[in-house]
Amino acid sequence: MNPILQVKLRFDKEKNTSGFSRTNLRANMDVSLEKIDQLSESLRAVLRYYRSEPQILNNILIDVCYNDIIAKSNRIKELLRPVGIDINDIVVGARFSDAPDGEENHIITYYVDVETINKTLDELVVVKCFIEGELGGKATTTNFNETDKKDDAVRRNLKKENYEKYGLSKSKIRKMIVDCSVVENFSTPRIIDDNSKNDTLLITFYKTELTLSSLLEKLEVDDTKYRYSFYGEDTLAVTRELFEYLNDKVPYLISMISSDLAQVTCDSIDKEISSGIIEIPEPSSEPIIGVIDTLFDENVYFSNWVENTDYLDDIERMTVSDVDKEHGTEVTSIIVDGPRMNPWLDDGCGRFRVRHFGVCANKISTIKLVRKLKDIVNKNPDIHVWNLSLGTDDEVSKNFISFDAAVLDELQAKKNIVFVVSGTNDNRSERIGNIRVGSPADSLNSIVVNSIKRDGNPASYSRKGTVLSFFNKPDIVYYGGEYNDRITAYAPHGEEQVYGTSFAAPWISRKMCFLIDVMGFSREVAKALIIDSAAGWEYKTCTAKNKELLGYGVVPINIEKILSTDNDEIKFLIYGTSESYKTTNYGIPIPKDRDDKYPFVARATMCYFPECSRAQGIDYTKRELSLKFGRIKSDGKIDDINENVQDEESSYVDERQSRKDFRKWENTKFVARILKQNRALKSYEDRLWGITVTSKERLDTQMRNGLNFGVVITLKEIKGVNRIEDFIQACKLRGWIVSEINIKNQIEIYNSNQEEIIFE
Repeated sequence: MNPILQVKLRFDKEKNTSGFSRTNLRANMDVSLEKIDQLSESLRAVLRYYRSEPQILNNILIDVCYNDIIAKSNRIKELLRPVGIDINDIVVGARFSDAPDGEENHIITYYVDVETINKTLDELVVVKCFIEGELGGKATTTNFNETDKKDDAVRRNLKKENYEKYGLSKSKIRKMIVDCSVVENFSTPRIIDDNSKNDTLLITFYKTELTLSSLLEKLEVDDTKYRYSFYGEDTLAVTRELFEYLNDKVPYLISMISSDLAQVTCDSIDKEISSGIIEIPEPSSEPIIGVIDTLFDENVYFSNWVENTDYLDDIERMTVSDVDKEHGTEVTSIIVDGPRMNPWLDDGCGRFRVRHFGVCANKISTIKLVRKLKDIVNKNPDIHVWNLSLGTDDEVSKNFISFDAAVLDELQAKKNIVFVVSGTNDNRSERIGNIRVGSPADSLNSIVVNSIKRDGNPASYSRKGTVLSFFNKPDIVYYGGEYNDRITAYAPHGEEQVYGTSFAAPWISRKMCFLIDVMGFSREVAKALIIDSAAGWEYKTCTAKNKELLGYGVVPINIEKILSTDNDEIKFLIYGTSESYKTTNYGIPIPKDRDDKYPFVARATMCYFPECSRAQGIDYTKRELSLKFGRIKSDGKIDDINENVQDEESSYVDERQSRKDFRKWENTKFVARILKQNRALKSYEDRLWGITVTSKERLDTQMRNGLNFGVVITLKEIKGVNRIEDFIQACKLRGWIVSEINIKNQIEIYNSNQEEIIFE
């Protein structure tokens, strides 16, 4: 086996140098007079609706229903744009149209003043006249698009004066025509009730000038009649009665509806009990994993390994029974002593100490849960890995992230931590098809773990992704047992045979903690290692096989399988920070064969933890990092192993394709090139290989703070030759620091760093 290498690259920064792009219609798009009339009428219908309603807001909330999944650069630029304001600044939400999976289109909500809407209607009249007078009644790619050809008929016929005689600038008319081509219609926002049976709901409102207190006052909500509570600037926890009242009065103001999840429960499973006296050594300097779960029983044999904190309030504590300590104790038992109880799952990571926080007995409201989560994480900054094996029976929404998942994402974006979250179980008595995961398994920054049987197939209780109809969740799978083939955990009364995603997650928490706290990797690199080990070479060739249930695949049992590689492979780790439009290195010295070719297939996995915005609905992640890796071509560009042509001036890739093929906006990128024939890759004029990480902001154009990323790159020699020493020497010749990852040495370093220094 070859060791994994850690390579410290010197990254360069590149600004966005893309030039001016012409305002043209996309292929197969057109704008007819009928289309202008249709858009104008739908806009007038929105105005009529608000005129018939009591005036609550200064401006108007309006849905722009697009005819595709739309990139930021292709959103409307002139329609509904207030004077002197970037139209993206008035976006307050985004969701998908009600269509079958894979056929959804964008619906983006804007907050616009009435004057701007009337101005848009007047300008649409002008645009209609222009299309009728200059384009024969329809704008098409043939009679409208501009090119660089001097003799092009369009450029001869559509001169500047052809536009100016209509009273609007050439730029404005062209932008409005292009805007019309991507818009299906305008409408008033209206969210359909999720039909939750819970009596308490979480209602999130669009951001306007009104505070929630002001809104309730304007609507004359009587706090003696209705029960509600505030959470944050935009969310209320309300009774169903109050929800129905609000939905009747201001349905257009409600952006999200979900149950308060007063049913956040642990796995409901049958158990087979066995008991006996068990001994365990005293803990010393082992790393600590945080567990947020039900209560912990301090009478178990491994209690010295657990620092237990009861996070229940007095009212919650009144209903506690011994049963309420089972789940939390079982989860923690796997983290502390799982390999002893399950020798076939011995991961080589040893034992871990646990800081256990009992946040509930058997259920808890979402608001209480997130308040406790924030408080616990903030008070324990030394913990890097948190295990959360709680979840809900309700399916997550297709159009927004759950409230508790959003909190997990926020904490991970701001702090150097990672949550490992169970994928939730299907607890239905009759299972027909797979239901979507429950919250908080829709957390994008977390590692979400589903369960498999011993044979590698999905467990019978598996629930499926994706999240927001796009994001790859669960991330991975691990062994969590099956009804007829369980794993062992320890409960207050002894060892138990259990199954569930709750018991798959702690095994991954163990691995993540070992990688971060013992091996010293960043969380970004550690997560990339976990996902890369699960994906392997097989993921590329069977992408669709059980992806919704298995994510990137099964993580190897032994940590050595993650931290080493085959003799014919070179695996190296890269850690960097995106602080500009492009972060690049064009000098990676991949070894060549005797024919001056590159005898490798390649794959790369990148992970990062972006800021997110729940208020933006399906456009949830604020920042995108796009990964390219491959040979440097003669023109200086990268021949990407995933054929990623995004961000290249000569290429256009629509948003739907970018998301499907290149996982745009997802915070995990897996790219690979698998050759059907063992044929070496040619060298372009003796150039080397390169890597680029391109950053895009969702709404803002300015770069935010630096965003860390971790990349795992694997090269497999097509003829089985071990070329790792060639790579190490070539890197050193370039002045790079290359370190071989040695588990034994790193454990010794960790233990030595934990020794208490006594001053005499």
